[in-house]
Amino acid sequence: MNTDKVAGEEGRSEEAWVIGANPELAIRARNVSMYLERGGSLKEVRLTESEHGDWSVWLRLAGRTGEYRLTKFKSDAPKLYRDVSLAVAACRDDFGYFGPIILSTDRHPSDFAG
Repeated sequence: MNTDKVAGEEGRSEEAWVIGANPELAIRARNVSMYLERGGSLKEVRLTESEHGDWSVWLRLAGRTGEYRLTKFKSDAPKLYRDVSLAVAACRDDFGYFGPIILSTDRHPSDFAG
């Protein structure tokens, strides 16, 4: 588990936790925002579609190894989007990321057949 100390308002120390779950790493949106405010940047964004059609966000942070799955507020459960356009908008609006976004899916062609 990695931690970064951040000086909050009034000089108090806050910790930004990057929670590691085997084999994937997870990070909360608040921690991504704190990382970006301190001068960090996103190297890559990947959106993956589950078999059920939900989209999750995976981030690569500059200066860190591995890929981090975006999680819900106060939870280690992945943050899921029902529509890919909402996931893209969140990356652009919440994190100011305007680089390429990779899309991948776990759905099979037979899942789309009516």
